[in-house]
Amino acid sequence: MLMDKKILLIEDDTDLAKMIAIYLQREGFLTQIVTNGSYALEEIATYEPDLILLDLMLPGIDGLEILRQVRTTLTTPIIILSAKETEIDRVLGLKLGADDYVTKPFSIKELVARVESLFRRIDFFKPKKQPRIQFNDVSIDCLSKIVTKNRRVIELTAKEYQLLLFLIEHPHQVFSKEQLYQQVWAFDQFGDTNTVAVHIQKIREKLLETHSITTVRGAGYRFDGDVQ
Repeated sequence: MLMDKKILLIEDDTDLAKMIAIYLQREGFLTQIVTNGSYALEEIATYEPDLILLDLMLPGIDGLEILRQVRTTLTTPIIILSAKETEIDRVLGLKLGADDYVTKPFSIKELVARVESLFRRIDFFKPKKQPRIQFNDVSIDCLSKIVTKNRRVIELTAKEYQLLLFLIEHPHQVFSKEQLYQQVWAFDQFGDTNTVAVHIQKIREKLLETHSITTVRGAGYRFDGDVQ
């Protein structure tokens, strides 16, 4: 449930931070505020948030350095809040591992909606039933994210794995390239939906599976494998 989620807000503008916290708490999120970058990493370790809202221009350690250090050990979702609105700043933040980038000034209601959307997307990719999925001679350990074929480990990239898992968890449903791009690449607004076709081809080549993922001409892709 979303109301069980803990959010750490790292923002030195106290008035803005309090206002964001009020809106988040109204939606049932547990929210804690840090106003100095020097204390942020310690608070992340002790509070163990489910999501981090991170300002870039902070006293002490700046937001990008916090982002770099967090991403060395954690996959906690991070939304950047920043007055820096140039394309190069957004690209850098996303490449360093941010999940979304919101420029100031922004609508707090929209920010809360982005938080809720990100949580729904994350929960969507969690294993829904069994920790292991088997189809044909391919096995997926959803806890370790290890994919094997005939007991041989298949090296999939993070996006290939997410794309494959999404299709498997929605068997016999047709998804367009645009829908798959939105689900897997989420807020990466700098990419191209044609990358979906490239990733599908890579998955087929690596798994030596040409029939499990069906191309539906003019519509998209569908998973037709026999899941056990």
